[in-house]
Amino acid sequence: MLRLILLCLLPTRLLADVVVEEFGVICDLASGPEEPAPGTESGVINLIEPDIPFDVFTQQVPAELGLSFGVRVWMEEGTEVNDLSVEVVHPPMGRLGVTHETWDTPLEAGGTDMNLFTFERPYEMVEGRWLFRIRDGAEILTEQAFHVLPKGSVPQVQAVCGAGMILS
Repeated sequence: MLRLILLCLLPTRLLADVVVEEFGVICDLASGPEEPAPGTESGVINLIEPDIPFDVFTQQVPAELGLSFGVRVWMEEGTEVNDLSVEVVHPPMGRLGVTHETWDTPLEAGGTDMNLFTFERPYEMVEGRWLFRIRDGAEILTEQAFHVLPKGSVPQVQAVCGAGMILS
């Protein structure tokens, strides 16, 4: 039983080839250039640098406009993949009730990549369990769970990201 508890506290790692190095929240992320991503609800993703630091390391995310959350992953040297992608699974959002969003990732063997979701529109702030997955085709290489909670309900995030979040 203790072994099971300890395993739950470790970063998620399904296969030895790809590991979640860090996960958490970024308070205010400047939008980068957009790239088409037809597997997403909006049809685009914002490109970001993979070395942006997380402001808070947490799995709990308040539903706040402008807040970003996600993972930094690392792929072991010598790893061979064919069809690498990011998948975000979340409660239904938008007029079509989208629950899965996917896009390609530039992750390469020996390298890192950062993948985030930013609450840019009110309808995106759906509470519940969210999963970030790195996939090679149908195979899940690694995943990280988050819990999106009501606005203003995660003091650790509000303390770092600003008092305005508590009152807004």
